[in-house]
Amino acid sequence: MTEKDDQLQERYPSDLSDEEWEILRVIFEKLDPYKTGRPRTVDLREILNAIFYLNKTGCPWRYLPKDFPSYKLVNYYYNKWTDSRMLEKVNTALRQRFREKKGRTPDPTGAIIDSQSVKGTPESFVDSGFDGGKLVKGRKRHIVVDTIGCLLVVWVHAANVFDGKAARQVLTNLFLLLHTVKIIWADCGYSGAELLDWVLLQFQCDLTVVKRKKGTKGFHVLPRRWVVERTFAWLGRSRRLSKDYERKPTSSETQVYIASGRLLLRQLCDNQTPYLKAAN
Repeated sequence: MTEKDDQLQERYPSDLSDEEWEILRVIFEKLDPYKTGRPRTVDLREILNAIFYLNKTGCPWRYLPKDFPSYKLVNYYYNKWTDSRMLEKVNTALRQRFREKKGRTPDPTGAIIDSQSVKGTPESFVDSGFDGGKLVKGRKRHIVVDTIGCLLVVWVHAANVFDGKAARQVLTNLFLLLHTVKIIWADCGYSGAELLDWVLLQFQCDLTVVKRKKGTKGFHVLPRRWVVERTFAWLGRSRRLSKDYERKPTSSETQVYIASGRLLLRQLCDNQTPYLKAAN
């Protein structure tokens, strides 16, 4: 190993270890649609290190440290992978591998759905709205996770879209990805016979609303629903997700998949931060 390699490995905590990169390298070789033409000269590991750095620190593209490749080159690959949903596919591959490591089937039979409204920025004015319940102007992240908290799918939309209405698109995206889910837990925002019947008819899946017990006051841990709240907390450790800084909702979704994929890599390689160790 050269002195330069030693410096790269010790550079930033968000950088990929050799073990993590080997996992990603195999996945990218399998999923990469661009296998013909002129051989690639750029180091994909360094491109991914730059993307993970931006996702974790929340810095603007132009502020990427100079020891990464040019921010224009990194942004080029980021946009290409966003348009092809490459990083979503990478998250799926990592999630399947992690579930197998835990002794589970690659795709789950149970899931939990929930949403999170986040403040917008001047860059994210497209598809933005005001959530009257949370008093937040911006966008809403709608996610579905499995019963251990792994991200299955995310859909970003204007914050003023009601959860029960947005659930149709979120669940359609979910069942385009996999067909094994037979039960989905949700909060009262998804109640209503019309939605429950639609999910059962369209996907042969039971949408179960978990309600608070009558008479309870203040904070109360509800069965299953705490899992998706914990996932939101995990994702929130990535500062790029503190607000919505992305011009396109698809880019907002990609940032969530990046944060999820980085967490899964750490868990796969047992290179976990203290809050992940506590969760397991």
